[in-house]
Amino acid sequence: MDKALQIGIKAAKEGGKILLKYFNKIHIEESREKNRNDFVSLADLQSEEKIKEILTSFDPDIGFLGEEGGGDIQKELYWVVDPLDGTKNFLHGFPFFAISIALLKRGNPILGIIYEPVRDDIFYAIKGRGAYLNKEKIYISPPEERRLSLIATGFPFKKKEKLSSYLEVFKEVFLRFSGIRRAGSAALDLAYTAKNTFAGFFEFGLSVWDIAAGSLLVEEAGGIVKDSKGKDEYLKTGNIVAGDSKVVETLLEIIKQKWKG
Repeated sequence: MDKALQIGIKAAKEGGKILLKYFNKIHIEESREKNRNDFVSLADLQSEEKIKEILTSFDPDIGFLGEEGGGDIQKELYWVVDPLDGTKNFLHGFPFFAISIALLKRGNPILGIIYEPVRDDIFYAIKGRGAYLNKEKIYISPPEERRLSLIATGFPFKKKEKLSSYLEVFKEVFLRFSGIRRAGSAALDLAYTAKNTFAGFFEFGLSVWDIAAGSLLVEEAGGIVKDSKGKDEYLKTGNIVAGDSKVVETLLEIIKQKWKG
């Protein structure tokens, strides 16, 4: 696992070099909309190509699933990669985006890496061995007062028909907590939850490459991760609630009452 971690970090940093090369040089008009409100650019594609090349050279028998190119998840072990999480931020010159790499065993993350190229910050976790930011261990600490906590979220941008239901959740969370932030990268939202910047995070309709690495980070930092029904199916449903256990409990109470997903 240590060797896989080092290869994963190398792949993330090489992908990050490509993103930085294109940052503020490619704009949204030069991208294409692969699905409604979901964009891909040359930077995404080249980043994934480089990451895949490095990861598959480490062990070609490990499967690979990338957001842009798809891949093989029929094997016991497989990588799951988002080569640019926060593409719309990237295309608009907003410096909040990341690379997310996870290694899954029988569908469960055992290694997670999130790399933020702009700050050169590397978050990582190995199952059972804790979560780290730049080699320093990170922890989730229960807030003294939940109402003073900062919560991260993401809008259901792929399913705008769910906006009314989401806004009901948003309103109640806004009233019960100190503040809400929507920065546009689920991977980084989860990384910053593991770092204890956010006490909790919730979003609906995500994909496995958005959350596989970050969910492991949160768990290894001492938090919990659930789906919108309080179960453990978040990688399948794409609905995720993560963070301090008491905060997650409160978020789930609100979501179960207000979310009609």
